[in-house]
Amino acid sequence: MGASDIKGAILAVMATVIYYLGFIVFRVAANRMPVLRGTRPLRLIRHTYTNWLWLTGLVIVLSGVATQVEALTMLPLSLAEPIFVASLVFILFYAGVFFRERLTGREWFSIALFGVATAFIGVSNGDREVLTSSVAGSAVLAAVVVPGVLLSAVVLVGGDVRAFGRHARPLAGVAYGFGSGVSLGISELAIKGVASVYSTHGLAAAAYTTPYPYVAVGMAVFGLAQLQIGLQRCRMSIVVTVLTVAAKTELALFGPLLYKEPWPADRFLLVLRLGGFGLALLALVLFPRHETAQEATGLPVLVARERA
Repeated sequence: MGASDIKGAILAVMATVIYYLGFIVFRVAANRMPVLRGTRPLRLIRHTYTNWLWLTGLVIVLSGVATQVEALTMLPLSLAEPIFVASLVFILFYAGVFFRERLTGREWFSIALFGVATAFIGVSNGDREVLTSSVAGSAVLAAVVVPGVLLSAVVLVGGDVRAFGRHARPLAGVAYGFGSGVSLGISELAIKGVASVYSTHGLAAAAYTTPYPYVAVGMAVFGLAQLQIGLQRCRMSIVVTVLTVAAKTELALFGPLLYKEPWPADRFLLVLRLGGFGLALLALVLFPRHETAQEATGLPVLVARERA
């Protein structure tokens, strides 16, 4: 790795830790809000985007976004993704120590699988320099964005169908993490587009001449609102882990399509790349969907009041 790669790696770690600090503030704000529901979007937006503590977390997250833009001008997505994921240890440690959240053996195994998956994806890059200033056109971007919006909307609204009621079981946060992860993954893909244009044509071109900044902001608003519902009802360690799995896998999968970062030409490296995607998918499938009494320790107090 050259000096630019090392600086980019440091910035990538900083960006993700800053992100997670913002998520911690979101988690604290969640318990001070009324019950949020995806079937009441206007109420969801009003109580989220007018809460001063949540807005403080948003400022922290935006600081992470600015740091990530700088990191992505120095690193290809296939190298940045494992670095982003490595910082997940920070949020797992914080959730366990300060929120008393506990993970089951199956959940730890799923997280370990995802760690192996991201290592495979990072190694599959080989020694090739694949940084590029190329960005895809609006049609290709729409082909990625539209299905993601529809999928996230289904999860957002559908999550409330069975989340409440006399016989409802507490959700473990997989659906909320996946839905918000898809939205935030698209936002991060768009941030890579902003970074590519910024590195070549400057800030004005990056902000005004492409759809990427608007996609980044719009999908972030959608994803963060959905994330807040998950943080209010479920363990942060599960929601944020699944969010990271979904978002970073999306980065590695669609990055080559949008930014012409080539797939490995070597057969072994290609197998590693595909194996990484397969293990990430398996990790998502293996996460338990509902909480048991033992795992419910550490659930937000607000949810306990709602279910009482």
